[in-house]
Amino acid sequence: MTTYSQLIASEDDLMGYTTYVFKSLETDVPFGKRYLMLTRCPNWDAKPINIGDIGYVTYDYVEAGKDKWYCKETGQMIPYNYTNIYFKKFVKKQDNSNKDVILL
Repeated sequence: MTTYSQLIASEDDLMGYTTYVFKSLETDVPFGKRYLMLTRCPNWDAKPINIGDIGYVTYDYVEAGKDKWYCKETGQMIPYNYTNIYFKKFVKKQDNSNKDVILL
């Protein structure tokens, strides 16, 4: 799923996971919730996101025991241990306010 949102909080833990809290800027919000708390796994490379950044965040909802992830080391699909919402990608909205407009 993808939603237009603003990052309002971020926290790193000792295990290398990052928790993001996004405020949805859409009128039709996912799961009927204005705020999304997403987990970025330690092995997930992503560009840095700063508090206040606005853009498009993509995430997956996974159910423990039902959904699986691919383990490169073993070549197997491993069931998730916990139900969670996992961060996939963030694309920052471009600031077009400083661009010149040329009318012909």
